[in-house]
Amino acid sequence: MPRRKLRNVLITGVTGTVGRHLAGHLLNLKQIGKVFGVAHIDRPYYFKEFDKKRFLYRKRDILKYRELNNLFRSDAFKAAEIDTVVHLAFLSSPNDQSSGVHRLNVEGTKYLLDRCIESRQIKKFVFKSSDAVYKLRPHNPVHLDEQADLNFDPDADQWIKDRVDADMLCRSRMDNKSMKIVVLRFSNIIGRGVGGQFNAYFDDKMLFAPMGFNPLLNLIHMRDVLQALALAVFKNAKGVYNIAGLDTAPVRTIAELAGARVVPLPEPLLGPVNRLERAFGLTRYYYQVDADRQKYTGLLDDSRARKQLGYKPTARVQFD
Repeated sequence: MPRRKLRNVLITGVTGTVGRHLAGHLLNLKQIGKVFGVAHIDRPYYFKEFDKKRFLYRKRDILKYRELNNLFRSDAFKAAEIDTVVHLAFLSSPNDQSSGVHRLNVEGTKYLLDRCIESRQIKKFVFKSSDAVYKLRPHNPVHLDEQADLNFDPDADQWIKDRVDADMLCRSRMDNKSMKIVVLRFSNIIGRGVGGQFNAYFDDKMLFAPMGFNPLLNLIHMRDVLQALALAVFKNAKGVYNIAGLDTAPVRTIAELAGARVVPLPEPLLGPVNRLERAFGLTRYYYQVDADRQKYTGLLDDSRARKQLGYKPTARVQFD
């Protein structure tokens, strides 16, 4: 019986919390040969625990096409025989709205996608997206499937626009013949060291919320994030998939579980109050990104991922 070929995976943004955990998770799987990590900083100390023969790291700026091109042409990259790319290199801080951030998030994704397709050796491209790409309205369905409207509002925050643009870039190239593209739209990732919006929100001890609203919110544990990413790597699938977690509750109930006090305010005051909090370093939360999600429920319908990827959430979120 012929031996099954091992998968060799390139992870961009590998120094982020999800990237670091994903690298370790994949290296523990027998179906993985090598993991090649790329980020824009020097190799961090915490990668020393990884098998040097199976884990490679290179400092590269994927925004710069020359650096990206040199990476694909390098002897180390060729020797690793990379066949799968998991793209996590996305600046997540909404406090930085500079043009450089937009270029990395959108143009960096475009450069990487195009180079992977041109290479002909990359057979799978997995992009980590977010439920923040969906447009929420007062009367939208409680559960949103992958065909739900995206947020193309010209007045939307740049943080949201970048995610929608990158998501659409991936979708626009799904008809290519050489590489399968998978877009995973995750609900709110909660966990230590995670830079997500609601993760930052529930870290605060005093939470300001719009008066008269208490929408349902779904939370996903890091273990299920890793499960979904691994399934996207191995399954013979392409397309867009919603990925939700086990835990769903009203925002204020989750706040109570996190040990926080909720202070209702008239909606027009929330933006100015949040700007003052951020100016004085009192919060990492950026209200403007979640103005709609603080009012309207938009849970992810993940039935497609369950059916086609075999995804099933297993971990419950716990607050310290």
